[in-house]
Amino acid sequence: MSADAVQVRDGSQVAEARRRALAATAQLGFDATLAGQVALVVTELATNLLKHGHGGEVLLMRGERRLDVLALDAGPGMRDVAACLADGYSTAGTLGQGLGAVRRQASDVRVASWGGLGTAVLARFGEPALEHETLGAVVVAKPGEEACGDGWCAHEDDEARTLMVVDGLGHGIEAAVAAHAAVTRFQRARGLAPQALLEALHEALRPTRGAAVAVARLHWRSATVSFAGLGNIAAALIGTDGAVRRLVSHNGIAGHNARKIQVFDYPCREGLLVMHSDGVSTHWSLDRYPGLLRAHPLLVAGILYHHHGRRRDDATVVAARLAR
Repeated sequence: MSADAVQVRDGSQVAEARRRALAATAQLGFDATLAGQVALVVTELATNLLKHGHGGEVLLMRGERRLDVLALDAGPGMRDVAACLADGYSTAGTLGQGLGAVRRQASDVRVASWGGLGTAVLARFGEPALEHETLGAVVVAKPGEEACGDGWCAHEDDEARTLMVVDGLGHGIEAAVAAHAAVTRFQRARGLAPQALLEALHEALRPTRGAAVAVARLHWRSATVSFAGLGNIAAALIGTDGAVRRLVSHNGIAGHNARKIQVFDYPCREGLLVMHSDGVSTHWSLDRYPGLLRAHPLLVAGILYHHHGRRRDDATVVAARLAR
């Protein structure tokens, strides 16, 4: 499911972010107390985007039992994150009295910030806690579109974690149909090896307009990643030393033109795997954001989307830890 994205450039959009957040709480069946906490936090974060970040974006992402709120900006950043998270701390006299109120109201909070580059705040309501998660994804439709032509899916077992990212050709309803077909097929055939899985996705997409698709299987015991792709889904392995290795896909359109499906194996003991659609530029480096490699994967995905999203297509970023 794609995020509900709210641009926050003026005060009226703070109210819009709050309204959409309350709508999400109703869809999730949150009680009045929890809905009120969500409303307070979203209002605080959206207001902070205006006061401190020169505007930004709020993403509302619904799960089965949770709501994730991600506030993103490219403003001046925070000098002292720990102080800003202290209860009662506020540099601008906001109603909620700063990020301390966000931490108090939400189930869990994570913050990343860099001087001159901006801030990302992740607040979760519901379960599970963020602490032990090793996977995060941001999916956002092209501005002005209701349907999103991107998608992703994951499956984990005792042997490995398998990831799939799909970008339906173009955007809008027909692209969304293609993405849905790929996600549905992945869920039915997720136990297949990467080459067989990509072949199955290619067949499933034949009745659609087609898509770019990539699959990655992270093998726990052998510490390797098996990767296969058709089209322009970008993928990279980032080691704990910051070294980056871009993974190889073949040209083609799954469902229509797959002249060569090939799996490449890469050693990967620790670090991060990032996969994204072409709605996000490939000209990024985590070195620009010290400490981001160790942050929650949802913050990684959010930062790459917000700072490198092209804004003229659907955008998906998936970030996964290489170690279990």
